[in-house]
Amino acid sequence: MLSEVKSIMSTKIFDLENYRPDDYENFSFLLAVTVGEKGKTGGDLFYIDVCTPKWLLDNQHDDVILGKGKLIVFRFDMKRILARIRDIFEGCSGKDWNEISIKLSRIGNWEFEDYREWKM
Repeated sequence: MLSEVKSIMSTKIFDLENYRPDDYENFSFLLAVTVGEKGKTGGDLFYIDVCTPKWLLDNQHDDVILGKGKLIVFRFDMKRILARIRDIFEGCSGKDWNEISIKLSRIGNWEFEDYREWKM
């Protein structure tokens, strides 16, 4: 089984293709990447924050930053950012979707990460 990127979107940016940050060296935006089984409809969401090193320095509140769920870019190039996201999330293999999603959750924050069924 292989993964496939179904869509990439942002709740803050309406038109990703034409978006330009105010400061090309200091920005951050969250992307929601829908990834599912190749050749099938639907998928799960994986969230990844795209940011620059300057943004990290200006917004850090601790002297340690965990990199999970972050794509750190040194310059703004939306085509390259979206292509890299596709490269990262597409073509991941596993025996089933659960195995693939666990692998992908090491990169982005998976919507079902730490999910437990609620019992009455």
